[in-house]
Amino acid sequence: MSISLKQLLRRHGAFVSGITGIAVVVFLVAQDIVRLFVNYVGISALVPADFAVQSFGYALLQAIPFGLGFFLSLWLVAPIAEELRVGHVLTRAILATGIASTVLFIVLAVLAIVDAFSSGNSLFGNSFPNPFDGDGAAQGLLRALSSAINTFIAHLPLGVLAGILLWIWRKDHPPKRPLEGIIDV
Repeated sequence: MSISLKQLLRRHGAFVSGITGIAVVVFLVAQDIVRLFVNYVGISALVPADFAVQSFGYALLQAIPFGLGFFLSLWLVAPIAEELRVGHVLTRAILATGIASTVLFIVLAVLAIVDAFSSGNSLFGNSFPNPFDGDGAAQGLLRALSSAINTFIAHLPLGVLAGILLWIWRKDHPPKRPLEGIIDV
């Protein structure tokens, strides 16, 4: 049975899943702020303030796609409903963390490929010798894959905790309509 895009977007449960995704992003950003502050205080004489701003920007670049993937997974792919058992909740939370890491990989991979098209040399001085840096793209893709795998491993406890808290909240506040995801059809 195929599901149209219109049917997919009309699914219920987006609000609570969205709040969970936002909470994950807020937690990751707060964690990175604390980490940057602790690291910056320890080495403030050695590192310029620009480094802290760039590090925070990179942390935000990773937290937003991760939270978006987490939200989409809990809303469209595998929503966590109140009637599920703990094993199913854990499985869906692990799946949501995996999908979130995959979305992060896609974003970082696209950025790596776009960066490979940027020219570090003078445009007219070299007369456009090679506009695409294949080695840089390959290294960027490997960095994106490594970052996605590390993010999955590092954020798995957070994803499981968010899934369990969502399940507990849904038990206390059951939705008016049954929740159904792609894996439920």
